Amino acid sequence: MLKSIKLFLIIAVVVFCAAAFAQTTPKESEYRIAANDLLEISVYQEPDLSKTVRVSSDGTITYPLLGDISVVGLTARRLEEKLRDLLEKDYLVNPQVSVFIKEYAKISVLGEVKRPGSYELKANLTVIQAIALAGGFTEKADQANIILSRGEGAEKENIPIDTSKIGVESDGNANIALQPDDVIIVGELGMVSVIGKVRNPGRYILKEGMTAIEAIASAGGLTELADGNRTKIIRIENGRKKTINVAVDSILKGGDKSQDVVLKPDDTIVVPESFF
Repeated sequence: MLKSIKLFLIIAVVVFCAAAFAQTTPKESEYRIAANDLLEISVYQEPDLSKTVRVSSDGTITYPLLGDISVVGLTARRLEEKLRDLLEKDYLVNPQVSVFIKEYAKISVLGEVKRPGSYELKANLTVIQAIALAGGFTEKADQANIILSRGEGAEKENIPIDTSKIGVESDGNANIALQPDDVIIVGELGMVSVIGKVRNPGRYILKEGMTAIEAIASAGGLTELADGNRTKIIRIENGRKKTINVAVDSILKGGDKSQDVVLKPDDTIVVPESFF
């Protein structure tokens, strides 16, 4: 419980910070140009040298007179200085160059977030900040089952992310800095079924750490005809059916709560009818 509260507070703080982050453009002195950024370059009184260019995947732009120039990792101000020096060397006297980042590279956040879609990759954006920009997790999100997909073709890499570890233990992947065209995919916890002598039989969202008794409570609790101590969990593991007994009545009446069972996706809880 304390772990869940701590994680909730961390996510809430990140959402708040991300909201502020989303409303501001990073300072040009801080943001470093990335692949796929769209740059607006202008030279005072030189209209032929005023261009809007997209940074290529190899980190370069093609610019009049100068050809291909490496720009990734530079700030806008540092690129201004670089272009000024190159133009001044062979072509112009004291050129006045300005660089504006018109459009940032994009990343995508998909799956169990409230606003899935593409988002601008601004300065030092991390996995958890991107999830916050996408509205945070839905109630079906599996916070320990997130994939960061990076690269293409033979170089494509799928990095597992477990955001439930943030603030609990050190996990560099949980707050990894994003790169252009990264795709974050948030998995879902799945569903469980509760059938038999409960008030509202049906399928329910499997929340993190949900136990058999909590699932039965979600289904309205036991009816008067239920034999709680003969409750069973039907689970499929490696293609084989497994039956787990849960003495629900005994646990509810002050027994050993450690005997409650943490559920897995697609578990089915069966509460039989009492014979007496």
